[in-house]
Amino acid sequence: MVNRALALTVLLGGCAPASNDPVDVPMLDLAAFRCSVQPVLAKRCAFLACHGSALRPLRVYAPNRLRLGGEPTERDRPPSDVELEANYDRARALATGGPEEALLVRKPLDVTAGGLFHRGQEMFGGDDVFVSRDDPGYRLLVAWIEDEEHPPDDCVPTDEVGP
Repeated sequence: MVNRALALTVLLGGCAPASNDPVDVPMLDLAAFRCSVQPVLAKRCAFLACHGSALRPLRVYAPNRLRLGGEPTERDRPPSDVELEANYDRARALATGGPEEALLVRKPLDVTAGGLFHRGQEMFGGDDVFVSRDDPGYRLLVAWIEDEEHPPDDCVPTDEVGP
C-alpha cells in the first residue's frame, strides 16, 4: 500500500502556495471516488498526452491507458489498489477549497460556464471536458468534493459519466 502522507508530500511539493501556508487536503470518501469519480477520470481525462505525464499535477491511471507496470496483456484490467490510491490522492489534492475553488472541477469546465483555461481544449480543439455544470461527469465530481455520497465499499463503479 502506498504511504499516503509521503505521496501527498511529494505531490503537493510542487504546488505549495506562495505564502507557504499548509494546504488542507480533504479526506474524501474512497468508495465514492472508486465508484463515481474514477470512472469519470478514466473516460474523460486519462489520455496519455495529457494526464499520463508526470509533468501534470493530475496523473491518471486507467484501463488501456497509463498503468503502473504489469503485463501488456493485462492493460485492460481494473485499476490496482496502488493505482486507485494514487489517483485518489491526486484528485483530492486538487479538490481543496470546495467545488467553487477546486481545480479538479474548474480546470475541465468550459470558461463560458465559469471554468478555467484547460490546455486540453486547446490541444484537441472543440469543447472542453465539461461544457456546463449540468454535465453528468461534472456533477459526480462536485458531489464527491461536497462529500454528499457515501456508498458501501462494495459499490459498483458507474458508467454514467457523460459523453
